[in-house]
Amino acid sequence: MVRRTFQLIPGVGPWKEKDLWARGIHTWEDFPESGVVLGQKLDGLARQRLALAREALEHRNLTALAAMIPPREHWRLYPEFARDALYFDIETNGNQEQEPTVVALFDAEGLRVFILGRNMDELPEAMARRRLWVTFNGSCFDVPVLRQYFGKRFPTPEAHIDLRFVCRRLGMGGGLKEIEDKLGLGRPPHMKGVNGWDAVLLWRAYLARGDVEALRFLVEYNLYDSFQLRALMDTAYNRALDELNMDAVARLPVFERGEVLYDVSRLILELGPTQRDLKVLERVRAQDRDLRQD
Repeated sequence: MVRRTFQLIPGVGPWKEKDLWARGIHTWEDFPESGVVLGQKLDGLARQRLALAREALEHRNLTALAAMIPPREHWRLYPEFARDALYFDIETNGNQEQEPTVVALFDAEGLRVFILGRNMDELPEAMARRRLWVTFNGSCFDVPVLRQYFGKRFPTPEAHIDLRFVCRRLGMGGGLKEIEDKLGLGRPPHMKGVNGWDAVLLWRAYLARGDVEALRFLVEYNLYDSFQLRALMDTAYNRALDELNMDAVARLPVFERGEVLYDVSRLILELGPTQRDLKVLERVRAQDRDLRQD
């Protein structure tokens, strides 16, 4: 789809792009090397921009392509750079000064979880390895929270697709879970109805009592928030092609989450108490013994 994108030419918006398609100029290669297409003043610039775009794509220069293509159309870059994609979601402590508590990443290498007080400091380096970020409302929440927390250590991606806005343009409003349910991508029964505030409560239960089961539930919830984005991205891309009547462009196979559910179970079971958690439990048990004596 990226090769069919003409909105990288200054002065070409959605309607003029569709006009080019209607005139048989479907791809960059179809743009005539001579003659008047967009107008004498614009044609020279158009050919220059298309040449730059072809060179950037040939060298897989995502930074250059993302700079040329309007952010609202960055979804078109997805198939070309899907192997470089990072799907992620964060949970926070719910305080006025938001801190990330659990962050789940999903990419071509699989799932990873970063937990405050355990391995959260390793997150910036892990995220920096991927050039294309995919989130749901991440441009408004996740990324600002992480940037505030990590400061200059936090990386900037070459491109960021925020599915909240892609889905809204496709007539799919609402939150992530609501959209998943409408698309048949719903979560298992024990995850139904769990929301962001529940995630805050689970974290607070873990901190207060060293409740590892609360942490495991929180991590599972967060993992779903990350890898479900892959299926939503595939589905949104296909629907966007349908909206543009791009019958000649291949649709993407929608990601099947069964491929990662084993990894979800493994990561959750590996979570055990830290020395700090054990000290919390010791204090709680001591208080419990005191109460029983009363």
